[in-house]
Amino acid sequence: MDKVERYRQVFLSFKELCSTGRQPSSFSAYCKANSVDQCQMRQTLKNEFQNIKTLPGYRSISHICSVIYEDFKQKCADGRQPGTFADFYRSHGITWEQMHGYLKRNKLKVVGLPGYVMLTGGSRSRCQEIPFEDVIFEEAGFLPADTCSTITVKVDGHVAVSFPTDTDVAVIARFVRKLGKEVGDVGA
Repeated sequence: MDKVERYRQVFLSFKELCSTGRQPSSFSAYCKANSVDQCQMRQTLKNEFQNIKTLPGYRSISHICSVIYEDFKQKCADGRQPGTFADFYRSHGITWEQMHGYLKRNKLKVVGLPGYVMLTGGSRSRCQEIPFEDVIFEEAGFLPADTCSTITVKVDGHVAVSFPTDTDVAVIARFVRKLGKEVGDVGA
């Protein structure tokens, strides 16, 4: 297949996708994905090429980004957040640069949308919360005994750490020194 035929095929397939309402992304991204240079399209096809903006069904990147943003916003408000916003717009063929430009131009933000939960540290995180005491005991080489036979140490007046009653006092003292905090209210 020669160069002209390749460019013609890419242009006509993009035109067909636009007319059927299935435009994947921007024309430049579509050309890149099909290994042709968008800048050479007009020179290569000459009279066969028509302005992309005049194609039936063509939508600008700004319009596509607005539809994606509004769709994500609605899903969050309905409590059906479809993962991260980046994964959502990438699944629609939009790049970070395109979406970032759209959000910046229109002074929009994703954080703060009604129902939006930041998945990198929010309540929907895949991480499991581990009690602070369990980490201490695991590192010390023992697990906590039942709650009725523990020594509780308050650190800075608001954090309570419990140790089993059979814990050596030196281990507790070393823990307190390691924290370098003021300790009070030691009790059994």
